[in-house]
Amino acid sequence: MKRIKTLLLVFLICFHGVFATGCWNYREVDDMSIVAGVAIDKGVNKKYQVTVEIVHVTGGRESKTTSKLLTMEGNSILDAVSNGISLSGKKLYWSHVKVVIVSRKIAEEGMFKVTDWLSRDAETRLDVHLLISKEDSAKKILEGKSMTEEVMSFELDDMLKNQKNLFKAPHIEIWEFTNNLEGEGISAVAPSTNLMKENGAEVLQIMGSAIFKQDKLIGFINGDETEDMLFVQNKIKGGTLILDEYGGNTPATLEILENKTKLEPMTNDNNIEMQISMDTTVAIGEIAGNENYIDDDGRKKLEQLAEKMMKDRIENTVKKIQTMYGTDIFGFGAKLREDHNKDWNKLSAHWEESFEDLKITVKARVHVKNSAMRSKPLEVGD
Repeated sequence: MKRIKTLLLVFLICFHGVFATGCWNYREVDDMSIVAGVAIDKGVNKKYQVTVEIVHVTGGRESKTTSKLLTMEGNSILDAVSNGISLSGKKLYWSHVKVVIVSRKIAEEGMFKVTDWLSRDAETRLDVHLLISKEDSAKKILEGKSMTEEVMSFELDDMLKNQKNLFKAPHIEIWEFTNNLEGEGISAVAPSTNLMKENGAEVLQIMGSAIFKQDKLIGFINGDETEDMLFVQNKIKGGTLILDEYGGNTPATLEILENKTKLEPMTNDNNIEMQISMDTTVAIGEIAGNENYIDDDGRKKLEQLAEKMMKDRIENTVKKIQTMYGTDIFGFGAKLREDHNKDWNKLSAHWEESFEDLKITVKARVHVKNSAMRSKPLEVGD
């Protein structure tokens, strides 16, 4: 009985010792500066310039969130970040970072130093969004005019999340970008951003993709070409298809309801061909003319026009990447490695050269499911 009481006493002491103490890693919020976003540029006096957007929340009945920018320099990214304490008087807190923006010049030199710093820091998360600035600096993006949020980094985070509905820029987090840098048979891409003039003000836009060969930036593609890339990668879940010149005098806008893309490597001795098969279901969102795309014959014609357009677009975009950049952003090599590992082993050492000469065939099937709310084309006088 005495032994049982002793064990019970020890248990109670241990229990209170664990749950009655404070958090071992607890830090006063007032002692930290919470970072929402980061911009990495070439330094003026030193090698790197790092700008952080720091969030401030004021209390009271109606709390208000504001932000300010803090810029520091160093001979490495970590060195620059460490120098931030001397400017703010507080330790920078990184666990709430939403976005990392990298300048064109830094990206052209190589991204490994950026991803290495992010992956080694204990506070930064690997689900942070990555952006490549097309401006002279990445800092300019954080200095841009925010349209919906008080904190620019929060607005960037919202815009990147909404790309899942627009599909004009890839939705890439740091972990996926790092994996593609180190992966076989696929080259890394990242969303690109720039400032555009609107009513006399510089407004931020996220559109298109930055293309990398190994870890170095080599160029950009626009929003439509990015959409084509995402079609090939089977990442399209929505968005629109616009039949402009393909629709003749009656262009049409189609809403994408569903898409499934299948890549199939065809091997014959040392000859490799990639077959891209797309099956897309759409609804008619808009018809700008009198062509009857609603009845059975009209719908069949519309499907054929959309299939022709998609086939041409994918072929043209793949050809452009092969001739201009020579880097496999589509993941053809990764698919070959997955399906035909022996053939991949023969080609992997010089895959970039093989990719440039890779023959592709595109098969596009489009199904028009409905015509939204109307059962006949709109006519003048309706």
